[in-house]
Amino acid sequence: MPRFLRYTFAVPEVRGLLRAFGPDVVNAHFLPNYGWLGALAGAHPLVLTALGSDILLVPHRSALHRWRTREVLRRCDAVTSDAAMLTDAIRAFGVPAERILTVPLGIESERFAALPERPAAPIVVLSTRRLEPVYDVGTLLAAWEELARAERDALELRIVGSGSEEARLRERGVGRAVHFLGWLDMPRLDAQLRAAHVYVSTSKSDSTSVSLLEAMAAGCFPVVSDIPANREWVTDGDTALLFPPGDAEALARCLRRAASDGPLRDHAAVRNRQVIAERATWESNLLAVEELFARLTKRRVRP
Repeated sequence: MPRFLRYTFAVPEVRGLLRAFGPDVVNAHFLPNYGWLGALAGAHPLVLTALGSDILLVPHRSALHRWRTREVLRRCDAVTSDAAMLTDAIRAFGVPAERILTVPLGIESERFAALPERPAAPIVVLSTRRLEPVYDVGTLLAAWEELARAERDALELRIVGSGSEEARLRERGVGRAVHFLGWLDMPRLDAQLRAAHVYVSTSKSDSTSVSLLEAMAAGCFPVVSDIPANREWVTDGDTALLFPPGDAEALARCLRRAASDGPLRDHAAVRNRQVIAERATWESNLLAVEELFARLTKRRVRP
């Protein structure tokens, strides 16, 4: 069945599960499927965790998608958002500000406790986004082709992730010294982040990207698409370099500068780690979510 019907017909089973389990609060992640399911099941209190594309992209597909978005948001007791621009998009659907908690998930404080030592050469460029159209990893490969052979010899491009475009992207990378590493669990991903000098995200649309936060915490220098969510975390020419989405030539220029400007990378590593410590630690931010749940259930937060 189409996904929309599959989740709709699951409502009776979910209602039974909720009656049996008796949760204090139901937290639905991603609006079109689990948010819709929770809303139809009549779960209360119901908290929707918006993840980005469910608010920024999906409602624009049709009038039916927009109606479903409004209906789920109307039935929720609260919504969590991980970016100010995502909160603005949620409010545009008529959700009052007092029902929205804006807080990114964040990074565990001990995950990148110390700034790693990186060898001077080669400069490792790392992408950790899923290989799906919205993340536009093809633009990174096009930028790689824009670089002169001597420039590519001084760099090493590593692409972590899997997805529907993996086979096509791997074919494009043949003979160009591109290393596709596939999906990695957290220990192996963290090892790649500690080894990388430059982090690249070519995403066309995003809310707060956990991948970007991971790179900032690890001291990688961000080269990311110039979209509102990224500008909430980094500043062009200071703590990152930004390029227009889909512009391979601009991305290639950014890669040249990032590879050659060691002092800029060092400055950004220190400042970005401070930003993570101040605004994006998992423990502090999830406490805010727990306090929201406690208010909705009239329970006390655990010490």
